[in-house]
Amino acid sequence: MEEISLQEILDLLRENWKMIVIITLLFMALVTVFTIFFIDKEYSSSTTLIVGKPEGYTSTASETASEVLTNQKLVGTYSEIAKSESIMSEVNTGLGLDISDGSLAKMVSVTTVNETELIEITVTSKDPVLAATIANKTATVFMTNVAELMKINNLQVVDTAVVNENPVSPNVKLNIAIAFLLGIIVSVFIIFIRETLNTTVKNVEELKKLIDDVPIVAIIPESSELNNDGGR
Repeated sequence: MEEISLQEILDLLRENWKMIVIITLLFMALVTVFTIFFIDKEYSSSTTLIVGKPEGYTSTASETASEVLTNQKLVGTYSEIAKSESIMSEVNTGLGLDISDGSLAKMVSVTTVNETELIEITVTSKDPVLAATIANKTATVFMTNVAELMKINNLQVVDTAVVNENPVSPNVKLNIAIAFLLGIIVSVFIIFIRETLNTTVKNVEELKKLIDDVPIVAIIPESSELNNDGGR
């Protein structure tokens, strides 16, 4: 296989820079149009709760350092409870939603806030109003159920979910950036494939490599005058 130098690669890219620009801009334009007009927007709303430790969880002075770890373990439990079938079914019934409990659970996520006793229930939906409504309803049902299951008395809503009109998905800027990189990669790939399949001799150096030891008798230079007067 014939080796190609870095300088030859740079020269090849320089010669075909217009193709790279055109293909890259085409990719970016197509992705922009597809993202804006053909991908459904999704919105999210969050409600924040403060959840105390359940009965049986006590901490002494020597155990204070482990409270963060305890909270992290508890949030996993809270997440499973918040997305459990019983709570999702109650939320679904209470709001009269026309979706399955499993689909509703996929819209809900539960996370801890900065490793504290605060937990955040976030709902993502194609309808911003519905996202806020489900988040607040889930928080209400969750507090009632977790208080009974884990014997927690100090449950409070810190922030209720509000309607967020700014979509969280799709990310137009990120998609355009990916299209930009993909356009460059595809255009460079096309250039190299076309160069590999091109068997024409472009200069004297390539000719010398092909004919090896056969001497070159003469070279006809390229001339615009010869090209223009070639029909005479």
